[in-house]
Amino acid sequence: MKTSNLLNLGCGTDIKKNYINLDKDQFKGVNIIWDVNDFPFPFPDNAFSGILINHVLEHVEDVVKTMEEVWRISKPDAVIKIGVPYFSGLNAVTDPTHRNFFAAATFKFFEKKIDNYFTQISKMDFQIVKMKIIFSEHRFLRIFNSLVNLNQKVYELKVVKKNSADNGIRKSIAKSNGILACCI
Repeated sequence: MKTSNLLNLGCGTDIKKNYINLDKDQFKGVNIIWDVNDFPFPFPDNAFSGILINHVLEHVEDVVKTMEEVWRISKPDAVIKIGVPYFSGLNAVTDPTHRNFFAAATFKFFEKKIDNYFTQISKMDFQIVKMKIIFSEHRFLRIFNSLVNLNQKVYELKVVKKNSADNGIRKSIAKSNGILACCI
């Protein structure tokens, strides 16, 4: 088995060099075949200093359990980068395999800053380091990326429309004895 302190969780065909590429299907370059809905993941505690989770969480059966496993297998000070489709984007709602939807504030749920029932029962204490909404990758529409990120809360409450463009959420989540860094 390939050894690395970097994990590409649910990689699909997006194989990354110097990463352990894990997916439920045997695509070329996948090192470990594993369904991310099966717990626990086949790794020891504190195994990875970096985890990439790109367009996976919208497909999982239980986001909280998945994030608990990510917490367990990530080292202190690990950086977890997450990409998910934005809830109002067409990509979020047109794929019938999507079970979960994400807004800019979704991952704040995993920080202990919010006092709710979850913070009382969970060991996770991620810290969001960076979060941004990608409105568009199109060269003429990229200007909107910086505009929607000036105030994500205002954007979500006042600007998001039913028929919006294919927005994406990119989260960089870092674990540092509890650092969740998110790029949406």
